[in-house]
Order: sequence, then C-alpha cells, then structure tokens
Amino acid sequence: MIGLNTIEELLEQYLPKGDEGYGLLSEAMRYSVLGGGKRLRAIMLIESFRLFSDDKDLEKCMAYPFACALECIHGYSLVHDDLPAMDNDEFRRGSLTTHKRYGHAMGILTGDALLNYSMEMITRAGVDFEKSKPGQYCSYMSRFMRAASVLYKNAGAFGMIGGQVLDVEGFGDDVQPDEGMLATLCELKTSRLFQAALCCGAILAGADETEVSFLDDIGRLMGLAFQIRDDILDVTASFDETGKDTGSDEKNNKSTFVSMFGLDAARDRVKELYGEMSGKLAALPGDKTALESLFKKLFMI
Repeated sequence: MIGLNTIEELLEQYLPKGDEGYGLLSEAMRYSVLGGGKRLRAIMLIESFRLFSDDKDLEKCMAYPFACALECIHGYSLVHDDLPAMDNDEFRRGSLTTHKRYGHAMGILTGDALLNYSMEMITRAGVDFEKSKPGQYCSYMSRFMRAASVLYKNAGAFGMIGGQVLDVEGFGDDVQPDEGMLATLCELKTSRLFQAALCCGAILAGADETEVSFLDDIGRLMGLAFQIRDDILDVTASFDETGKDTGSDEKNNKSTFVSMFGLDAARDRVKELYGEMSGKLAALPGDKTALESLFKKLFMI
C-alpha cells in the first residue's frame, strides 16, 4: 500500500508554499489540508489505479495529481462543514478548525480556494502531460477528462454538496427520516468521494466500464459503512480518540443510524456492509491486498 508519508510528501509538493501573497490564504490552505488525517481517499485512488496498471510513470503523471486534488476537495468540505452555519465545530484532528484559527470569513474563502485549487492541479497535470509526452497525450486525454468529470460530479451539487444540503436542511419539517432516506443522505454526503476515489483511479489506469461500475458500488457501500462508523464514534469515543468534539449529532438534533436503531444494530450494519464490499472487491483483477487491508482496518469493529 502506498504509505501515508508519501501522500503527505505529495501534498507538500502540490500545495502553495505560502509565499504567493494574498494575506494568510496560502497558510490557511496548508493548515486545512496538512493538519493530519488518514488520507483514505488519496490512498484509495492510487491503489485503485494499481489494480489495473503497473506503469509508475503514468501513476506519477495522472494518479498523483488526482489524489492530491481529491484531498483538497475533502479538505475544503471539512472546512465548510465546521463553519458556524453548519456544524459549528471548534476542533478537528485535535487542532482548532480553520474558521476558529483564521476567522469566519477566511474559513469560507479557504474552502473556496481549495476547491478551485483542486481544479488547477488537474488541469495543470494535463498540460504537463502534453508537454512531456506529446505523442501519447491524445490517447490519454479521454481518461483525464472522464476522471475529472466523475470527480466533480461526485463532489458537486448532486453529490457531496447535495448530501450536505440534506444534512443541514433535512427532509422537511413534517418528515421523519426512515432508513432509506438516511442511507441516501449518507451515500451523497460521504460515499460520493469514496466512489470518486476508486473510480477515478481505475479510469486513469484504463479499466473498462464493468470494472469501474464494480468500484463505484464498492465506494457507495464503503461510504455508508464509514458514515455509520462515524455515527458510532460520535457516541462512544472521546475527544482524545477522535481529535474533534463528540456528541455533535445529538447536540444538532440529527437523525443517525445509531439514534434510529441503536449501537448494536449500527455495528451489525457496518459488518454487513464490510462483507458486501469485500465480496465485490474479490471479483476484481489485480493485487487487492492493500484495499482489503484498508477495509479490514476500518470496519472490523
């Protein structure tokens, strides 16, 4: 499996260095992305690429910038999620959230900047690829474009952001969410970036439609399991364990799988989802050891 330190080194390389001006913006961008985390989405994207290609040069030119762009998108979503108008959290990963350290306005602008910077990473990678491999560019351009389309569709209005809208606005004052509605919220809010990670890596490596569809489904199941796991930790874990305020779901009166079905049922559902995604992963080609290990570590609770 690609190491966490390698992902951190790539992010250090791709993010602005802090000397571009514009006040504290570059510093706040780096603070928001480099402040820790598991780097699950970046790791998944690169390991998905490796299922279908062992070309290290293509991995560097194509998968690495997409992986870093995805981390910027994830980072911006957390910055905005922590804002007073959303979850109003003061800590993340054991440190002050971006808006608590740099101010509310800078929190908004930092998130905006990270989203746009993710696009810069990908388009710049395409330009660099054309310059370094002019004879190959046309044959790989469709992969760049398709992967970018999948990434921003999953992150956008009808993906992650749509899920955030449901999370903030709910399903209506007179509607009591059921399991299906809650699953829809989780799949939009959480699954979509996991789906993007697995699908983009595969697309960039040249996987076919059936293989990409399998990975899309694995990402959907993973996101649902991850969100239920997060709901469990919000009830059972401490600040020292999670690095952020716990009990926020109850504080914000949010419906979760835990509040709806209880802790034991929530844990059982995570195990069921883990079994489903493991079965689908087994049907794919390539060395799946890294992804299998990642899923086991996350979901064997």
